Amino acid sequence: MASRRAILLLLLMFWLTGLQAAAQLQSSRVRLEFEHVFGEVPLRFEDVSLRTSGGNTISVTRLSYLVSNVRLIRSDGAAQPADAIGFIDAVEARTGFDLGPTPAGTYSAIEFDIGLEPKVNHSDPASYGPDHPLNPVLNGLHWSWQGGYVFLAIEGRYVLPADQLGGYSYHIATDRHVMHVKVPGSMVVGQVDVDSELTVRFDVARLFDRPNRIIIHHAGGADSTHSGEDDPLAGLLAMNIAGSFSFAGLSQGQSRNNQLEEQSAPIPAGTRRYFFAVPQGFGEPALPRDNPLTLEGVALGKKLFFDKSLSANNAQSCADCHHPEAAFSDAGHAFSKGAEGLLGKRNTMPLFNLAWMNSMTWDGKRSRVRDQALAPIQDEREMHQSLEASVAKLGADEAYPGLFAQAFGSPGITPERLGLALEQYLLTLTSGDSKFDRAMREEVQLTDEEKHGLTLFVLEFDPARGRLGADCFHCHGNELFTNNQFKNNGLDSEFTDLGRQAATGRVADAGKFKVPSLRNVELTGPYMHDGRFSTLEEVIDHYADGVKPSDSLDPNISKHPEGGLALNCDDRKALVAFLKTLTDPKYRGEPVPPGPQE
Repeated sequence: MASRRAILLLLLMFWLTGLQAAAQLQSSRVRLEFEHVFGEVPLRFEDVSLRTSGGNTISVTRLSYLVSNVRLIRSDGAAQPADAIGFIDAVEARTGFDLGPTPAGTYSAIEFDIGLEPKVNHSDPASYGPDHPLNPVLNGLHWSWQGGYVFLAIEGRYVLPADQLGGYSYHIATDRHVMHVKVPGSMVVGQVDVDSELTVRFDVARLFDRPNRIIIHHAGGADSTHSGEDDPLAGLLAMNIAGSFSFAGLSQGQSRNNQLEEQSAPIPAGTRRYFFAVPQGFGEPALPRDNPLTLEGVALGKKLFFDKSLSANNAQSCADCHHPEAAFSDAGHAFSKGAEGLLGKRNTMPLFNLAWMNSMTWDGKRSRVRDQALAPIQDEREMHQSLEASVAKLGADEAYPGLFAQAFGSPGITPERLGLALEQYLLTLTSGDSKFDRAMREEVQLTDEEKHGLTLFVLEFDPARGRLGADCFHCHGNELFTNNQFKNNGLDSEFTDLGRQAATGRVADAGKFKVPSLRNVELTGPYMHDGRFSTLEEVIDHYADGVKPSDSLDPNISKHPEGGLALNCDDRKALVAFLKTLTDPKYRGEPVPPGPQE
């Protein structure tokens, strides 16, 4: 009798397992896509021609937001949750994300939040991998030391009464402003092993319209919000945003089996893995999967970096324009002098934290460290030597053939391997142990002046609401002290150097240059792409009252009043004092101070 019961129980377990397997098979992987429109037409970016119901003529230069708590609602009212968070950047055409396998069936609506539940909102951003939508380097929506994420950011320009251009900047954030969205629409998910794409339309015109009409103007602070306690505008915008979505359709795609994931390359035979140390508070970087770091590869790259034979006349190495004791910058020189005496066209950028950078150079022409590392070798204004000549010199050296074989697991010196070795070394140059970092870890204390500078740094300039900060955090407000974007910061009204436009060809990118990290900024002057400012004091004076207007000026700067920032002499000194706390001792040849005693 007992054996019969055991057999029946075993059969029941097999039956339940079969039902579960069948349920898993009867599913489709659903991707949620967002379509961005302004009224009846696709949303155009940068073009100042969009007309709001409140009478403003505007452009949109930034539209990014976080989507969470997605739920597909069945016809019987039951919810099918999707364990997915999405980061949307409409300007960069990042418009959707996978919801994962979804059970077959008929659904009558989709619900989601624009924003994050409190536990996730206040989680450690450094805990998210390089591809995670909540990685702060990826999304640029984390407020760093203030804590929490910006749920939705929309920025742009608007026409002032005298036909000049102002700027608006709306950042919706804080736990009380999570936006709950419900979009009715008939959706049938039923094809097994076939992807489905669910499209939701976001009408940005409604963001400015209903139920609360938003009229942009300087008076009363209506051209910006950072969701402060005393700022009702954020709440009005949040209500509008929640009602700006509608159902656009469901389509069937290709089989999921056709999708391949990029695999990481193994380390070469005979090499030892280099363990990359992530500074506290930094997120995991997206290290190149096809060039794993090894002790041998890094050592080879370092030797090459300091080798003058990579220049045509054996007179210059990479380190001659990137001095280790000056945060790998060419401190004191607006333009670096090449091996044959010619000057470069732009200020030499420092080299650290490249592992977190998604583009190289002032105009972002190159996205990989290896490509940028090879460019100066060939440039006539720099080292002026062909890669073929460089490889021949290295091959004739008694040490390099063996070093390349050790680093790459086989004999051979090629231009590609030269770039890969330099890339490995450069990726190891990290900076995250300044006085500021130690103060955040409560190992040291900032002075009162430095604390005042920090307060100004992370506080917006919003006179209508009594906030008189320096607005630095918009571009420099994370652990890297750069948003890795390209901005026009008001250096000129007319451009002799087109900047980002030279790389993209887009007129809207004229005068935009990469936002540099402010880490080690004390060591890396002169400043800006052309080295026009010799001191940090001059830089702050520019932002305070020296900005020049132009059509591509960043909205977070163009929203400031004509007189500029109300920074007095003490404020400016405090900002300089704070910026000097970002210096990492190891980049100016000082011994690293010990940590706290056990």
